[in-house]
Amino acid sequence: MYFFYAPIFGDKHTIGLIAIALLFVFFANVLNHKKDLNVYKVIGVFLVLFYLLEALKLGYIIYQDKAYPLNHLPFHLCSLPLYLYPLIYFFRKNNFVQKYVMPSAYSIILIAGIIALAMPTNIIGDELNWFPLKANILPIISFLFHGLMIFSSIFLLRSRLYVFKKEDYPKTIFMGLIFASVAMMVNQLLDKDFMLLNKGTGSPLSFLLDYSKPLYVFSMIFGFFILIGVVFLVTHVVLSLNRNKLINNN
Repeated sequence: MYFFYAPIFGDKHTIGLIAIALLFVFFANVLNHKKDLNVYKVIGVFLVLFYLLEALKLGYIIYQDKAYPLNHLPFHLCSLPLYLYPLIYFFRKNNFVQKYVMPSAYSIILIAGIIALAMPTNIIGDELNWFPLKANILPIISFLFHGLMIFSSIFLLRSRLYVFKKEDYPKTIFMGLIFASVAMMVNQLLDKDFMLLNKGTGSPLSFLLDYSKPLYVFSMIFGFFILIGVVFLVTHVVLSLNRNKLINNN
């Protein structure tokens, strides 16, 4: 597990954000110019990339440590693409996938990716700069993975594979509670910190653990649901403004 060392929005962090933004702006431009785009083929590419990046991360850690890192079992919040995108790709017509998985893949994965890149306390590594690259293999993989989370979520919305409805918010809360419950059970079994719901590794609310663990866990979950609500609110406002603009132009 990598811990915070390079300063937030310092040179390394800022350069990483710019590089990820430019990379995915390039890919967005490629997709925008592609005729007869098959959106599910793009989802399939996302799926392969998520698993490839996850395999590269685990492979590198196992090679370095000669052991499987139990703290990297796929029960982190940012592990959700590994579960949700296979459902979207292979069970695209399923009612549960359309009603629950789609809005969760948009909102939860989006905000999780944004948080991870905005506050990369556990992924930026212990080097102050991106060079030498060999010392930054895990941070590079992590930045790519979380950037892909944001890009893939936005693609779901822009491609209209997911048609936004503000009424989907309770459904994402339901899904979020399921994932949080699983993470907490695994934390109890293995004494790990999945979704930061046990030891608060890198969490800005970890100081609450000095007062009450239940208070900390409740605050983390409630705070995340507020952030998901912000995603829904901002999306609703942006889409409403775009609709009004189209109406006025006509």
